[in-house]
Amino acid sequence: MSTRTVAIVGRPNVGKSTLFNRIIGERRSVVHETAGVTRDRIVELTDWAGHPFILFDTGGIVPFGEEVSQFDAVVTQIARESIAEADLVVFLVDGSGGLSTWDDAIARDLRRSGKPVVLAVNKVEKEHQQYTVHDFYSLGLGTPYPISALHGQNIGDLLDLIVEGFPEAEVEQPCDCKIAIIGRPNVGKSSVLNLLTGRKDALVSDIAGTTRDALHTDLQWHGQTLRLIDTAGLRRKSKVTEAVEAFCNMRTTKAIEQCDVAVLVVDASEGSVTQDAKIASLIHDQGKGVIVAFNKWDLVEKDHTTHLGVWENFCKEVPFLTYAPWFTMSALTRQRSGKILELVWQVHEERAKRIETREINDFIERITRHQQPRFHGGGTGKIYYATQAETSPPAIILSVNNPKFFDRSYLRYLNNKIREEYGFVGTRIFVKTKAH
Repeated sequence: MSTRTVAIVGRPNVGKSTLFNRIIGERRSVVHETAGVTRDRIVELTDWAGHPFILFDTGGIVPFGEEVSQFDAVVTQIARESIAEADLVVFLVDGSGGLSTWDDAIARDLRRSGKPVVLAVNKVEKEHQQYTVHDFYSLGLGTPYPISALHGQNIGDLLDLIVEGFPEAEVEQPCDCKIAIIGRPNVGKSSVLNLLTGRKDALVSDIAGTTRDALHTDLQWHGQTLRLIDTAGLRRKSKVTEAVEAFCNMRTTKAIEQCDVAVLVVDASEGSVTQDAKIASLIHDQGKGVIVAFNKWDLVEKDHTTHLGVWENFCKEVPFLTYAPWFTMSALTRQRSGKILELVWQVHEERAKRIETREINDFIERITRHQQPRFHGGGTGKIYYATQAETSPPAIILSVNNPKFFDRSYLRYLNNKIREEYGFVGTRIFVKTKAH
């Protein structure tokens, strides 16, 4: 299913960002009475009545022929690119100020574009302002619909018009494990997906960033249903110059949020870089299962130390992900490709593992006798009780006399000992304290 795109456009200071924030339900775009606050496109995935769509907020359009600064010219060009990319345009005009010559000029461009347009007349809060709405029929873009983005008036009716004819969201079928194939652009993520599925669902190209959207493919493996997600490569924010690239980053981040296990694909021929660490931190922070696949191993000049050296260099760049299982592979030659799903399922089961309360308490008592908490912050920590409160990811809760007495180094010690004893391969372990 192709997700529809909607662009909110209009001249400066008609309330585009206010409408954008109203639709997505949060204050994402900067709103200010000064014209021209929105400089670039802001992109968000949202939905209405079961119809998902991508929403663009844009800066104000200055019509051709008007004197503009270089800044205004760039903002206008970005907004015009949004119109070209959109499946539908919401043309927002200011009902409190009446029809303007700039509205006429923008309307002419929209009619030439051939794009479907919903004409929304904003800032119509009072009854006497309703009469000015009829003036906007002259724009030749159909029925003008009065709204108040600030107060939320008639926004539901406007959204009904926007999504009319848009496809409904697909009902997601159950699966046993969701796997996100993650990495920076051009490391071979799509090649890995195609290798696993035996099909060419994802476009493979030497051009970085070929994959624009996330592709979902269900795969049967040893009686289990695995859902594979191929995503557009995450780029550094400094490199994101188009709204569509920002959307790719957003989709990749959402794929990490939705997955159970992430396959972090690293280009073995280039080595680990800072962007690999940033992507790894997204996986780690959310407590997702992870394996690291060093792809393009066929391109690496090797000796007997190369294999371990690749992992050691990765750990220097990404020291917080040393718990991840890893391997080298080549999607091109299929070398060691069979390890991917084996490791994914191992990590998936490790995340779901639960330690009995009596067992974890006996273990915590043993290791604290070996190394007790040091005097810290005015007292010495004492653990009264331990329990595994959650799985996927595992979370161990310690009932203590005072959480302030347990510094990060001691919690790290407990975390490492728990991993040594119980494994939890490929998943972060959360060790938390609460006052008894």
